[in-house]
Amino acid sequence: MQFSQYKALLKLSDEALELADRHQIEEYRLRPIVSVAPEYHSEIVRQIIDFNLTAKQVRELCDGDGLETDTEEPLDKLPPAAMKMARAVQASNSTTPQDIARALMRQEGDAAIARARLQALRKLLTEAERYLTED
Repeated sequence: MQFSQYKALLKLSDEALELADRHQIEEYRLRPIVSVAPEYHSEIVRQIIDFNLTAKQVRELCDGDGLETDTEEPLDKLPPAAMKMARAVQASNSTTPQDIARALMRQEGDAAIARARLQALRKLLTEAERYLTED
């Protein structure tokens, strides 16, 4: 059984495996990620790193945070990464820009890459704001 669990981790995306290895994330915290679409693997691993998520929190994140109800249509369900990002936005008052910059530098190891990540985030947030103003 344990060997099967280790073998299942090989289904993680390459980037997710690299991040998990670099940050020495325990396999029991990675197990639930295998059940999520591969395009979300690295984002969930980043959430584990950034927020030091427990195995239970990772499982909840991978199960969709338990926020979906049975009455929702499949198209209305949101990706777990989007829900986690929304929670991070809600917690933005409890962190400083310096903390975010230092965390990005620690995670990426290069200021240029960290800056590129922030620019991508800025673009994503601008588009999200535009979406809200259209409604």
